[in-house]
Amino acid sequence: MKVQPATLFAVFSTIVACASIIVGWVFLGSPSEVRLTRFDATRAADLASISGAIASYRLRHENLPHTFGELQQSQPNVSLSFKDPVRQTYEYATKDSIAYELCASFDRAADVKTESTRLHSIFEKHGLGRQCFSLEARPPSQR
Repeated sequence: MKVQPATLFAVFSTIVACASIIVGWVFLGSPSEVRLTRFDATRAADLASISGAIASYRLRHENLPHTFGELQQSQPNVSLSFKDPVRQTYEYATKDSIAYELCASFDRAADVKTESTRLHSIFEKHGLGRQCFSLEARPPSQR
């Protein structure tokens, strides 16, 4: 029995497609893993934006905002996200006149150990689960 060229092409195409999917999963991870990593990146970016807004608020008002609402009201033209991709609210607490804490729950641990990897913010290096970052918003004269 002779195998038709179209049948060979179909079998070859199926093998290549399956191999591509497997290679993608090996190098990129499953779609759910990629989604969790993307969610954590969004959380880190949101916390960095909030931290920057708090520092700006501190410079203008000489104190820290008491709540996210107060922070948002002071910067109506700035779009800040106070909820993560699954709609959990980030946590914020002041410690004293310059120290505060931002918290979020992360889906994956992201302990960046290689020096060649540049962090855009301190929030990109985090553990799994609820993580809190102790920060300060010092006036320029105290830095």
